[in-house]
Amino acid sequence: MRKTTIRSSILKVAVALCFMTTAASVSATENTDKPVRPAVSEKPYAMMQQLAPLLGSWSMVTSFSQDGGKTWQQSPPVEVEVKLSHKGMLLSEEPKVPSETEFNMRSFISYDQYRNVYRNASVDDVWGIMDLYEGTIEDGKLVMTNLKSGTFFPISETAWRAFRLTFDLTAGKRQLHIEASDDGGKTWAPSFEVTYTAINTP
Repeated sequence: MRKTTIRSSILKVAVALCFMTTAASVSATENTDKPVRPAVSEKPYAMMQQLAPLLGSWSMVTSFSQDGGKTWQQSPPVEVEVKLSHKGMLLSEEPKVPSETEFNMRSFISYDQYRNVYRNASVDDVWGIMDLYEGTIEDGKLVMTNLKSGTFFPISETAWRAFRLTFDLTAGKRQLHIEASDDGGKTWAPSFEVTYTAINTP
């Protein structure tokens, strides 16, 4: 009788330990798949989710104009990857294979919940300028300029060029319109047209 009781107790303990181990494993998996966010993170996380149409693998073709949009030249297509990281707080765009002949750009976007603006930091591998933009979503488009930061590009000894970026938040195929201003944002002219076509990956 005593042996039966001991065996029964051992069996109950073993079952309990098995259950606890399984529960801990499930809990760890859930924590890995879904990062725990404090309440203060909810707004910026939600705002970054609005940029979801930008995510994925894309074939990017850039057209550029040096005469205000009258004539255009086109660069070879480049494959880029756009993804969210840093617990969903940072969007990055980087070339999958950096070009040896064209300049490459890396861009990072986050959201400032205290000033209610998106910020974009873009760095090229030729001039090395970290260009800083701020903006908001307007009519389904993310519109940003570098007017506030003043990270303009010199085009002569006396003139500096500002840029305005307009991201089309359309899934599948989208465009980035880049306009230039040489008078501090009073007037804008077409400068770059970037077309993104989704790459179907298995």
